This record gives sequence, structure tokens and C-alpha cells, in this order.
Amino acid sequence: MSVDKYENMPALVDVFQQFARADWRKKTMWGGLKASEVRMLVCVKQSNDKGTTGTTVTEISKMLQVTSPTVTQMLNSLIAAGYLIRTADKNDRRITEITLTDKGDQIAQKAVNRYQAIFTGMIDQLGKEKSDQLVEMLNEVFQYLESANRNEDL
Repeated sequence: MSVDKYENMPALVDVFQQFARADWRKKTMWGGLKASEVRMLVCVKQSNDKGTTGTTVTEISKMLQVTSPTVTQMLNSLIAAGYLIRTADKNDRRITEITLTDKGDQIAQKAVNRYQAIFTGMIDQLGKEKSDQLVEMLNEVFQYLESANRNEDL
């Protein structure tokens, strides 16, 4: 085993720590909403933009990869704040549909615009080839970390 192979390990650790300190996903946004709440609004917007009249807690849970109780807690908060509306399905009253209010739609659209600007700017900065490589490498890193997470021996 060559020591040179691992000489950049401290730099790699530093980069990951910089991302953790950046907190770019955790800060509050637009009217004090948490990033997770904004992601939920964007999720509902994307679902509604596909032509559905509303989305369900289960669908939101799948899209955000969080549990239904987590979605329900955020949902109740966003409904109380006037960003979302919950209505009973016309055909099956056991199902509730979630839709955006105008206020919620405005925030979701601002977020979509911001995310697009950030990531198109990143592509402009890196160029297409490096951006493609970054996507591939980050997917590999994610898969490795998921695997390492399951393997307690590491």
C-alpha cells in the first residue's frame, strides 16, 4: 500500500467539513421558512405542475424520502401559515389532497428559480465536462457512503 495514495485524505476531510459548515440547506428562507419546508412547497409545486389537482402525504413522503409523520408535521405548519391547503378527495374521502395557495406557489417558484440559478451558475463555472464528472463522482461518493453506513466495521 502506497502512502502517496492517501496523501490528500486531510484535504478531502476538510472539503467535507466545509460543506457541513456552509449550512446552505439549513438556513431559513423567505419569511422564516426552513429549507425543508421550502423543499416541501417545491415538491407540491412539481407534482401540481404535472397536471394533478393535488398530491398526497404518501407521495410527498416518497419524493422527499422522509416518513409520513414528518411530512404531516411540516404540512400542518405550512397549512397554518397559509402556504398549503388540504382538501378531501372527491372520490375517496379517506384521501386528502395537498395544493399550494398563491402565497405558497410564489415561494415555491422563487425557490425553483434560485436553485436553477445556483446550479446553472455552477455549470457555467465548471463547464459541461467537469459538471458531468462531478455528478458521476458525487453519485459514487453517495453510493460509497450509503454502503459504509450499512457496514458497521468501517
